[in-house]
Amino acid sequence: MRKQILLFLLLVCGIGSLQAQIEYGVELDTNYMLIGDQQHLTFKVRSREGVRVVFPQLKDTVVKGMEIISGPVRDSVQEDDGQWLLQEQYVITAFDTGLYVVPSLPITIEAGEFNNVLRTEEIGIVVNTYVIDPQQGNYDIVMPYEAPWSLLEILPYLLWGLLAVAVLGGGGYLWWRYKKNKPLFSATPKEAVPPYVTAIRALDSIKEEKLWQPGQEKLYYTRLTDAVRSYLDGEFDIAAMEQTSAEILQALKGCDKILPAEREKLEDMLTTADFVKFAKWKPLQDENARYLDAAYDFVRGTHERLESDAAKQEDRTEGEPSSDNR
Repeated sequence: MRKQILLFLLLVCGIGSLQAQIEYGVELDTNYMLIGDQQHLTFKVRSREGVRVVFPQLKDTVVKGMEIISGPVRDSVQEDDGQWLLQEQYVITAFDTGLYVVPSLPITIEAGEFNNVLRTEEIGIVVNTYVIDPQQGNYDIVMPYEAPWSLLEILPYLLWGLLAVAVLGGGGYLWWRYKKNKPLFSATPKEAVPPYVTAIRALDSIKEEKLWQPGQEKLYYTRLTDAVRSYLDGEFDIAAMEQTSAEILQALKGCDKILPAEREKLEDMLTTADFVKFAKWKPLQDENARYLDAAYDFVRGTHERLESDAAKQEDRTEGEPSSDNR
């Protein structure tokens, strides 16, 4: 029996000693505020290390009319004497005037076998409203500041302004060209290259690359016939690029600007080219060189004859008396 009484006394003394080491409470930033203002409601416990503290769990309101905006936010700091200061903080407000009382709320302390619930003291707060002068009416307590413009706010107006200037400037320029009977869009015309020059350049390129060498016969005859076909198309209006060799030869028979001997050279070259491209026939090296010379002779001979005929026709035209002198 004595042992049980002694154990009970030791337990009571331990609880009293632990409670003496714990400080707790609740506080507000101020006990008076205006309607709609915000302040902090803070629960605090100061205890030794190893003590578990469970603060009151508040949801939407502290009491009726006093609302919780945010929280809780928990923080802990160890002080110089080794004690720990634990706190949980809420941001609260009220939208109606009157006296509000934060009731006594439980804080649970757990340390080993010790488990006790401590209760905070009640704390009051007065919420008042603004005093409105009937003569002046409602007005802002602090006049709003004019915030400076940032670059991101100015940029859209700047871009739209530049776009408007560009559109107006472009429209004015087009209108000016229209009034002056000038083309709206002027483009630099490409220099027209005569068919004769194009053909000679193509043949010179074939000659420099020496495409008639063994292994390149197909490419050689393709390039060679394309050069002649392009010349026929540009100089004699024969659509040789879209025609077969047989169609080209048939069109040459109806062209009085090309001599029979010239047609025979082209026929021999086109026939050989078809054998090389489609029958994989390999002509001799001297034949390849001979067909290149034949292409040169055809282009130069027909071009010189056409220029000569054109000069003679111009001389006849200048020598004929005009109708006014008759």
